[in-house]
Amino acid sequence: MNPFDDTIVGPATAPGEAGVGIVRLSGPLSLSILQTFFSAKNPRSLKPWSLAYGFVLDQGQPLDEVLVAYMKPPKSYTAELVVEIFCHGGGLILRRVIELCLAQGARLAGPGEFTQRAFVNGRIDLTQAEAVGDLVRVKTDLGLHLVINQLKGKLYQRILALKEQLAWVLALLGASIDFPEENVVFAHQEEITAKLTAARADLWALVKSAKGGRTITEGYKLVLAGRPNVGKSSLLNGLLEEDRAIVTSIPGTTRDTLEEAFTVGGVPVKLVDTAGLRDTEDLIEQMGIRRSVGQLAQADLMLWVLDASAPDYHLPPEVLELKLPKLIVYNKADLAPTLPQPPALWAEAQTIALSALSRPDLERLKAKLFELITTQVGPLAEEGALTNLRQEEAAKKALSALDQGLQALEEGAGEELLSLELSLVLGALGEIVGETTPEEMLNRIFGSFCIGK
Repeated sequence: MNPFDDTIVGPATAPGEAGVGIVRLSGPLSLSILQTFFSAKNPRSLKPWSLAYGFVLDQGQPLDEVLVAYMKPPKSYTAELVVEIFCHGGGLILRRVIELCLAQGARLAGPGEFTQRAFVNGRIDLTQAEAVGDLVRVKTDLGLHLVINQLKGKLYQRILALKEQLAWVLALLGASIDFPEENVVFAHQEEITAKLTAARADLWALVKSAKGGRTITEGYKLVLAGRPNVGKSSLLNGLLEEDRAIVTSIPGTTRDTLEEAFTVGGVPVKLVDTAGLRDTEDLIEQMGIRRSVGQLAQADLMLWVLDASAPDYHLPPEVLELKLPKLIVYNKADLAPTLPQPPALWAEAQTIALSALSRPDLERLKAKLFELITTQVGPLAEEGALTNLRQEEAAKKALSALDQGLQALEEGAGEELLSLELSLVLGALGEIVGETTPEEMLNRIFGSFCIGK
């Protein structure tokens, strides 16, 4: 039984005064409900996928001058019969039109119910449905590019390709299990191992995409770190173009972390200033240093700021263990005639020399940051990436099951055990796109949407 066999109504535009407000109906009674109160200027103009002009009537009296469109299934947002009424955007008018619909048998839509119907009716998968919610919240160009590609099905296609690789192996194993007496080798172990190893590489890349996907939608974390008094706070103020951090010549001025948001080339960035890393007896400063290390553990990129006139390359052991991507920032470069070569430990780190007080230098730094960020996360916006914790956890579950299967294959376990593990992999991948997602999880996902979506 389809739980969505009734007709729902809701506002498809945000509340408040506006030029236009839209009321949306979806379900089998949508058109008949519309016809009880809509008077078209030309009755023949009310055709599918066309706009009709007329008036909404309330007890025979004109309520609003409107345009109306209706879409037949399955070529509509929900893949059901859909009606959209384009009213003037006052709150009173929209409320009265919705009340007319409710009086004729419609039900007020719940949060995200229009998109949930599109998912249940098979027009979109769960990653596309989540992209609809992301599309409403996205704030940057790169995030928009990722979400639009998600909406077009890029992530779904990536997962579908993975499932097809694994389903091929599972089919061969099934044939071997079902016809043991045929003395036919359906696939050699080397071939199966090669297929599963390739699938694992693709699945591992998918799991790794989660960090970049969330970075694009939630923000790229840059942490300014270094010894005291090298100009970290001046750099933060310069990048933000405002005095957010206190700057003095006294070492240890910054004793806590300070986080601010800005954008670099359309990418949301969380910029964190930290306490200078040094040995100290000051308990408050020690607490700030511990917080600094905690921020570095969550960073996408560390900007290790050095005084160009006296660079100190020594990394504290707790920072060295993090193995972070690094950009060496030689600050106060105007005071240093030449820059020394960094030690071998820093061989892979990129460098930039500048003065935190120079606007052209800061613009060069922003350009460098944009280059590094887009190198890390730019391709993900094109090929599709995991964008939330739910997707990431399901992908990790799939990876764990695949590793178990590869281990079973290496140890010479039978086809039955390997088939079981591959079935678990396919089930976990199915969770990502909504094929095997529990109803409680679906309700939580769609419940986070606004009413008209």
